[in-house]
Amino acid sequence: MIKLLSFIAFELLVVLLLAFINKKYFNYKLSNFKIAVISSFFFYISILAIVFVINYTLKNELDSFDLNGDNNFSIDERTLEQQQVMKAIISDTGRNLAPILGIIYSLIYFTIIIIPLNIFNKKKNKSTN
Repeated sequence: MIKLLSFIAFELLVVLLLAFINKKYFNYKLSNFKIAVISSFFFYISILAIVFVINYTLKNELDSFDLNGDNNFSIDERTLEQQQVMKAIISDTGRNLAPILGIIYSLIYFTIIIIPLNIFNKKKNKSTN
């Protein structure tokens, strides 16, 4: 749960950073739509990067059990730990579907981000008029 909250906090920090850059360097030339698209794209890339790191870590952990380096596990290489790591690699369909599910999550994230950006922009425009 802490990892999920830190991921969401990091992604929201990206949105705030984009809004700050838009204000400071672009003088509000980036639309809310562009900010939401950029942050959603970053969200998608972050999901894929996390999945890549998890796959890499699990593969390295599994390779540590292959003592003779033949990419097969002989009887003496099969341990309870090796079977648990193998099961973690084989049974996690979420990592395999991450490119597809990441698009769906990014669209949901886009919707969640665009609404507050539009509300904030309307309030900002009313206060300047």
